[in-house]
Amino acid sequence: MAEKTRLSADEVAELLMTSPLRVFEWVQQGKLHVHLQDGLDTVFSREDLRFFAQMRGLNISRPDKGRQRILIVDSDPRLTRFLVDLFDTLSETVVATAVHTAFEAGQHLQRGGPDIVLMDLMLSNQEGIEMCRRIKSDHATRHVRLVTMVDYLNVEQAQRSLMLGAEACLAKPLDHQKLFKAMGLSMAVSKEGAAVKVC
Repeated sequence: MAEKTRLSADEVAELLMTSPLRVFEWVQQGKLHVHLQDGLDTVFSREDLRFFAQMRGLNISRPDKGRQRILIVDSDPRLTRFLVDLFDTLSETVVATAVHTAFEAGQHLQRGGPDIVLMDLMLSNQEGIEMCRRIKSDHATRHVRLVTMVDYLNVEQAQRSLMLGAEACLAKPLDHQKLFKAMGLSMAVSKEGAAVKVC
């Protein structure tokens, strides 16, 4: 099947892993070319899109298409490495990436972003709280699902997380079953009781 040379805003958004609104923001800023087809419909050329993606280091091949993308944000590299390995080991339907600062998380979100963000609410200097606010206040990212985690969970932190738009707030060390439930994933268990897969 021949590759389409003209793409709709929705198709561009899917390839760049962002929202159609963000695509039109790039158009308004003069960063991405748009064409009129038959004088009515707005379309994008694949050539323009490739150039735009190349200039910004974006991948439009979508090797992870059909898989849920999870961004883990925590300053502890041991925890993030463990969580990435956990998802990688137990799941063929999830791809996890880890970053350690709010700045890195912001960069990742700008490049197209994840489906779910798992974030330490108490990053230094209130950055975790501010990042939650940014995710849920930005039209381009407000659809991203948010789950927070804290060292010591109490009612105040749980309520704050919900007010910030999180679906759940989890205590560290993380209970795997609670984690998967909060993220809408199901964990299959073998007869021996060991977790074998996240669906």
